[in-house]
Order: sequence, then structure tokens, then C-alpha cells
Amino acid sequence: MKTDYVFVVGCNRSGTSLLRQILNKSAELCLCPETHFLRRLASDSVNQTRQRFGDLSLESNVRRFVNYIYADHRTLKISYWLWLKRNFTREEFTRRVLETDRSDRALFQTLMQIYAETAKPAHTDLILGEKTPTHLYHVPTLLQWFPNARVIHMMRDPRAIIVSKLKKVNRKTSRDGFLKPLGEVPQRVLAPLADPVEVVHTSTAWMDAARLHDKYMHHYSDQYRLLRFEDLIADPEANIKKICAFVGVEFDPTMLQGIHVIASSYSSEHRGMKGIDARALDRWREHSHPLVNAGFAILGRAQLERFGYAP
Repeated sequence: MKTDYVFVVGCNRSGTSLLRQILNKSAELCLCPETHFLRRLASDSVNQTRQRFGDLSLESNVRRFVNYIYADHRTLKISYWLWLKRNFTREEFTRRVLETDRSDRALFQTLMQIYAETAKPAHTDLILGEKTPTHLYHVPTLLQWFPNARVIHMMRDPRAIIVSKLKKVNRKTSRDGFLKPLGEVPQRVLAPLADPVEVVHTSTAWMDAARLHDKYMHHYSDQYRLLRFEDLIADPEANIKKICAFVGVEFDPTMLQGIHVIASSYSSEHRGMKGIDARALDRWREHSHPLVNAGFAILGRAQLERFGYAP
């Protein structure tokens, strides 16, 4: 069974951007940046964005759908589709959507195909794919749509993720994410809540990831693999060789050259260090709050140990 799609999923700040960057250096692979398609654009998306556009069998509704994607990202307060807007005109994207059967699968496939055409125009017969961390919750749908796909789940010590997430929260001044629903509540009231809420949110997401790993290994053992961020950093060549074998592509040493360990797939956050530095693996420990460490040692000890993380 030849792989035709590859999807990278996992908790935020777990190394999904790094893995996508490495895989995209292969001449055989082209993984699209985050689309958040299944959460925001699919017909049954959690936040019900898509429902406002109605039946896409009507061309007028397709144009409303496209106009939403091409709206000013500062107005939307999201930047998931900037790569599309910068490389593909609204008119051309509308035409491509109208040429499909307008199903969720076809729309998602079109986004991946367009990215490949713009990112690697000289390459043909590419294995396409995408990286959205929260698509971890939608692996059954991905494998139903693309039966020959492979899914790679990035895992990282949750305490390291929390440290990374808190750095991001503390440098942001907008009310994005979990603060957005709180509307006009004064900033002086919200600020003290941000860190505790982020800790709870991230801890819950990580426990979800651990639970889903068991489910996916049971149901999709041939198409699903877990890769720990720590293993990738400690021995990149050995682990990328394993991933290449799993996906069905040749490992090329140049895949590990010129790599930047970056904060996110969003262009505005490409501020990472050049190269993969194994010495950085435990730096988070210097910044981890004792209460977070104690909480995981008590409540999450079994899961930490199961994935090779010392309490």
C-alpha cells in the first residue's frame, strides 16, 4: 500500500513544526502548513464557522466561503491561511473550489494540492500532507478520507510544553485563544488568570493525546506512529530514517541540514535557533513551576512514566 498522504499531529509546542520542516526537505514530500480545516472549515467543524456559508453546491455560497478565507487576517484574528492568500489569488482559488465536488474531503485535498503547486512547482508525483496539531482529534476522519495515508503523532514532555506555552501567553497582549470569549473584561482582571488557565488547558490536551495514542495504536497500527520530540532532538538521523521508512520515502541526509528549531509554523513566529541542539532538551526545567511539577508527579505520574518522562 503506497502512501499518498502524510499528516503530522500532536499537542501544540510538541515539535510538529520541526518535523514538518524536516520532511519537506525531502524531494518526495510536501506537507502544507496548518489549515485547521477540520476544526474551522469542515461542514461539521466544532466552531461552526462553515455552517454560516450554507450549502456549497450553490456558487454564491462558495464565494462567501472563499471571501471568509481571504478576509484580512487581522480582522479574523487568525493567520492559518496567509500562505494561500500570498500565493494564490481569490479568483483562482474560487475556480479550483468550483471544479471540485465541494465535499469536505475535496476542499481539504485542494488546499494541500495548491500548497504543493506553489511550494514545489518543479516536482511531480509528490506525497502530499498537512500539519495541524489539533487534527490529532480527527485521525479517524483523515484515514477515512485518505485510506493510504500515514499519521505521525509528535509527543513531548507536558511540562516542557507548558513552559513553552506560558512564554507565548506572557508575550501576547491580544485576547486570542481561551481569553477571547471573555470579551470586554479588563486586562488587569484577565492577566492573573492567563497562566493557570493555560496550565489546565495544556495538561488536559496532553492527557487527551496520551489517551488517543492508545486508541490509534489499537485501530490503526499500520498507519500511525508516535515520535517523541526528545528522541528526535537527541538522535535526529536515526529517528528521521525510521519515519522515512514508515512513510515509504528514501532518507536523504540533506533533510537535516539548515534546520531551524522554530516556535511555530506561523511566519511571524519563525524566531528559533538554527540547528538541532540536544543540549536544549532540559532547559525547560529551569523555568518549570514547582506546582506544575508536583501536579504531574501526583496526578500524571503513570502517564509520564509510560512515555518515558521522569516525574
